[in-house]
Amino acid sequence: MANCKLLRPKPKNITLIDTYLKANVSSADQFTYKIFQQNALQYMINTEMKNLMLYKQDCKGDLNFDTEAQVKWGLAWQERFQCNICGFKSAFHKLYEEVESLKRGRRAATVNIGAQVGLIHTPISNKNFSEILNAANIIFPSSSGLQKCANKVSKVVEKVNKDDMENIRKNLANDNKTLGLSNEKLVRVESDARYNNPIFSNGSTPFQGGTQVTQVMCENMTKNKKIISLYTGNKLCLIASKLRGKGKNVTCPNHAGLCTANIAEDFPIGNEGEYSRRCAAEVSDHLQISHFTSDGDSKSFTGIKSVHGNNVQSLRDVRHLSQSLKRAIMKCMFSVIMFSGSRKQNEKSRFALDIKARCVAELNTGFSVHKGNLQLMKAHMPNVIDAIIMCYKGNCGSSCKVNSYVCGGEPSKCWIRSYIANGSTLKMTFYDQEELRRCIKILLGPNSLDLVRFLTSTKKSEGFNRSLSRCNPKNVTFHRNFPLGAAITPGSLVAKQLKQRHKIDIRNAQRKRLISSKLRRANSRRRKYKLHASIHYPLSVYYKKGLADSGNEDSDNICD
Repeated sequence: MANCKLLRPKPKNITLIDTYLKANVSSADQFTYKIFQQNALQYMINTEMKNLMLYKQDCKGDLNFDTEAQVKWGLAWQERFQCNICGFKSAFHKLYEEVESLKRGRRAATVNIGAQVGLIHTPISNKNFSEILNAANIIFPSSSGLQKCANKVSKVVEKVNKDDMENIRKNLANDNKTLGLSNEKLVRVESDARYNNPIFSNGSTPFQGGTQVTQVMCENMTKNKKIISLYTGNKLCLIASKLRGKGKNVTCPNHAGLCTANIAEDFPIGNEGEYSRRCAAEVSDHLQISHFTSDGDSKSFTGIKSVHGNNVQSLRDVRHLSQSLKRAIMKCMFSVIMFSGSRKQNEKSRFALDIKARCVAELNTGFSVHKGNLQLMKAHMPNVIDAIIMCYKGNCGSSCKVNSYVCGGEPSKCWIRSYIANGSTLKMTFYDQEELRRCIKILLGPNSLDLVRFLTSTKKSEGFNRSLSRCNPKNVTFHRNFPLGAAITPGSLVAKQLKQRHKIDIRNAQRKRLISSKLRRANSRRRKYKLHASIHYPLSVYYKKGLADSGNEDSDNICD
């Protein structure tokens, strides 16, 4: 026994957080911040001061918060006072406003509901919200309480959004009727999908990689392009994952208990045709889809036709079609003499960008000149294509002046080649011209003009999908509350701040649509490309200052 040693636990390492566990003062919670409603706190102070005088008139003590008896209700508190001399204890006061409800049980605090409404529109989770409160020295609610409140709020927000989209559909039909349309239900729409992960597999699963999808459908009748339907698909179910970890065989979304998934695990997440079918079925209550604009790389059109019939016509997004034109030019094997200098690939990229911009400008201006007359556009567009090719060869003159919508064929009215270094012309062989003509027809050909005749796009749908990153970022996974009331006090500073923010958002959106704003953005692009050209490109060997207006197709001159 002499050799035995008594084992004692070693002292644990003291962390920085441990140093804050030891209170420096009594009632340390009195030195934290809490959220109180001013009116409720004011009523509590006035009432209990009078009650203290009734309890003991000559008491000279102070009323302090009874930190041992306080009741936390999320971010809100129930408090009472106690006198530090006579022992007076007041009644409990709810220092918050409650949400009106006819259900039995404790009512929710408006501050808790409002916090969750705000969190739904931000990329932070309840965990991050708690960390923010801790950093501000505010006692945060329990995690389970925050989650329960989030579950309730998300259902209410989802219902409000669905009701709002239904009202938009009703109003759109009424507006069409007011305009005197023969069938007020007919509308043009656009749609696009957004995934939380790339849908191609990275090896972690034999199925497509995405687990959550959002399909949005917007009307394409007004400039606001309001959202009229939204579908959210979710494969994630935390409860099923836990049950499978315990060896149980469960299948989503049909297992017993709460299941947050509404898509089966083996369902192809990239099936946009099914999502569009669901959106089309939802809008069929008040509307009938006549035209559908897509980006061309999905099967959404088939899903819409299955609901609204074969009379639905397919349209293409001008922006995506112009991108296809640019990619086609980049894939072309032009002759070696077409581009000068040693940076031929970069010159080719600049040329593709400039051709894309020129064709889009010709398309938009042409429809404006002919007031949307498709037959006149089809009849004149072959001459426009010839004029474009002649212009980039250096023969910009009478051809552009007669046939082009955006190039006047004169030095003061010519098309400014913003992307091509020094505005150089090109030496094109007959083969080069035919290849370029084939690429231009991707956007300006007769078949393409049928697809873009309304100049519609999917910008609103894609913009909405990008904005989802604000409240549903791809680096954060929300298993339960992935789909998408507390009243604001009338006349309060909060209401005024919300109104001011709403005005700013509307003003910013209107300013971005102004011609001056578009020109400013275009000038910014031109300046950057001009700066890049001044660094990497000397004057092109094919460049000459001046204007050529002769019939000689081999001329190397160009508009200044």
